Amino acid sequence: MTELLVELVPQSSWGSNLRKELPKKEWDRLRRAQYALAGHVCEVCGGKGRRHPVECHEIWSYNDDTHIQTLDGLIALCPRCHEVKHIGLAGVRGRILEAKRHLAKVNGWTLDQTIHHIAEAFALWNLRSRHPWTLDLSWLTRGSEESRGE
Repeated sequence: MTELLVELVPQSSWGSNLRKELPKKEWDRLRRAQYALAGHVCEVCGGKGRRHPVECHEIWSYNDDTHIQTLDGLIALCPRCHEVKHIGLAGVRGRILEAKRHLAKVNGWTLDQTIHHIAEAFALWNLRSRHPWTLDLSWLTRGSEESRGE
């Protein structure tokens, strides 16, 4: 399994995601293909949610010089790992404590390590949120196999 990390989307990119950018049929095809690739379990912790076994999370990289936010792929996450990725939203929903506990448990971190990681993620978010970001969705045309190095 991979390490679970908080990933905060810059404020200027809030609401910009594949689900909104693509026709529903195409988004459904992409997310269901990712679920199948993952065997319908979380690619980070191996768990499943009760209502939805897994949810689709977009993997983004950020060029802090050009302010280009690049889609690098998709990952299937259980709802709890997905909540950690968007821990700011978890806070708005009153679920910050649950998200922190899950982050610490999955990574085997202490409370201090968890708090330090979250603080670093928010500091980076603060810097990135000062700029408008351009979305690079070229991953969609390259094909998921090429982007995974297969």
